[in-house]
Amino acid sequence: MKLTFLGLPDHPQAKVALIPAPLEITTSWQKGTKEAPTEILKVSPNLEFFDEETELEPQEVLGFFTFPVPELPFDIDMALDVISKIVRETLEEKRFPILIGGEHTVTLGSIKSLKEVYKNLKILHLDAHLDLRDEYLGCKFSHATVVRRIYEMGIPVLSVGVRTLSKEEYEFIKKTNFSLLWMRDLRENWDRSFKIIEDFLKEGEIYLSLDMDVFDPSIAPGVGTPEPGGMSWYEFLQIIKLVVRYNLIGMDIVETKPVAGNAITEYLAAKIIFKISSYLAKKYETS
Repeated sequence: MKLTFLGLPDHPQAKVALIPAPLEITTSWQKGTKEAPTEILKVSPNLEFFDEETELEPQEVLGFFTFPVPELPFDIDMALDVISKIVRETLEEKRFPILIGGEHTVTLGSIKSLKEVYKNLKILHLDAHLDLRDEYLGCKFSHATVVRRIYEMGIPVLSVGVRTLSKEEYEFIKKTNFSLLWMRDLRENWDRSFKIIEDFLKEGEIYLSLDMDVFDPSIAPGVGTPEPGGMSWYEFLQIIKLVVRYNLIGMDIVETKPVAGNAITEYLAAKIIFKISSYLAKKYETS
């Protein structure tokens, strides 16, 4: 039986498409991200189906369609092509794509189709890491190089929540003046940081790439590299409400690593999908 978001039948006029992307080829430390899409969908029926903030049921306002979990080839180029084709199909159906990874490299599969449709595409990147290495462990297409490849495409990127980096990445951001907000920037001057994010969002079509390790490990322990000092739930919601106010055209949620006997991170990922869909539903109703 096909897994679906919230365990509900696919809506015949769904405006949101869930795209499982169980990619795990370049993961370098703790393995398990390929299991995340299945586990996130499995826990999703345990959410409440009503959002107290918007006072809506997004499954009724927008409707969800969930793609079957694909068998991805163990070849990074071929796997990204599979993901890209599913995203292209979603765009042709006029649905909002939400990719559920999988390692962060899935973003490249999504971007491949999105940049053909959206000429002013921009990436809001929430992550503990910059993912700006030129190559990692001899690989150009990797979870640690994904933002570097996007930057090389000429697509504007703003990285938010970063709190660790390599010396190579440090030298790169100094040389290029790469746009980022450290997590400490958010904590030390939230108003200024919020304004920087808003200015970035005001023009163009926004794609949100969310690495679950942007959150503090106390609320999202199930990630490959849990970095201390991360984002809280309500800090995240303030940013997401701002993003939805502008032209958000798709997103991914990546790098969840299920932990046996503790589904807190998978549940959080499912809640994020529901919450963002609730904000989108509110915008849809009032537009």
